[in-house]
Amino acid sequence: MIFLSAPTAKAILDALEKNAQQIEISLDLGISVSNLSISDYKWDISKLHKIAQDPDTVYFINEEGVFKAAIIGKRFYKLMPSGEGNAPALLIDGVLMHRVKDIDPMEDARMKAHLCARRGSNMLEICTGLGYSTIACLEQGIAHIVTIEKESDVLDLAKINPWSQRVFDDEKVEIIVADASEAIQKIPTKRFHGILHDPPRFTHGSELYTEEFYSELYRVLRPKGVLYHYVGSPGGKHKKKDLPKGVMERLRRVGFVRVKRNSETLGVVAYRP
Repeated sequence: MIFLSAPTAKAILDALEKNAQQIEISLDLGISVSNLSISDYKWDISKLHKIAQDPDTVYFINEEGVFKAAIIGKRFYKLMPSGEGNAPALLIDGVLMHRVKDIDPMEDARMKAHLCARRGSNMLEICTGLGYSTIACLEQGIAHIVTIEKESDVLDLAKINPWSQRVFDDEKVEIIVADASEAIQKIPTKRFHGILHDPPRFTHGSELYTEEFYSELYRVLRPKGVLYHYVGSPGGKHKKKDLPKGVMERLRRVGFVRVKRNSETLGVVAYRP
């Protein structure tokens, strides 16, 4: 399977036009660069032109044809290029699930993991998504991570994404497909050293911002454990509200201490005493 975005399709078209024999290009969305022999592939010129004119979509090619990296399920899910050499972002019904302005999704995930994942620790992640934060926690040297994702379609899209493969290959990762607000009730008390809570924006995952859910996060976190909670920059009718302030107040009410904003990641960091 090979992956193409608008820039790679344009590069191949340019090489074909110049009758070039080889081209240095990435066929896995920037993970690696290959010295590609143009004649090794039977290129569909019309499809390449279509891809070249669609900068907001990732395409993949297999033995069955050329396809968008997208899934139509309960909602519409697709991978969107986030810049040359960067991991793609996730869109759900046209809404970005990653930060892409002046930062790539993988680097953003690493910044979040740095705040809550420690070497040798047991981690809980709420909302797996494409698994970038999961991978970032693994890079920090954690011992094990339980990651909960409600939407199986998102995980199916992650299985297509070459940047997500470690999530499914690493034995340290345990994926639970369930509603996090329900699944967390089955988790033993004081199990985790750290929690990375990365919910969708407030309007799509409001139950993950409640005091009741924060009580469960507190319960499963070990004493002196750390919680990172992504809040983001709210839009729409919540644009003028200080959502981080409300999040911090609710976290304090359930027992968290040293609750502080982290402006670099648009999140909040808190500890269990």
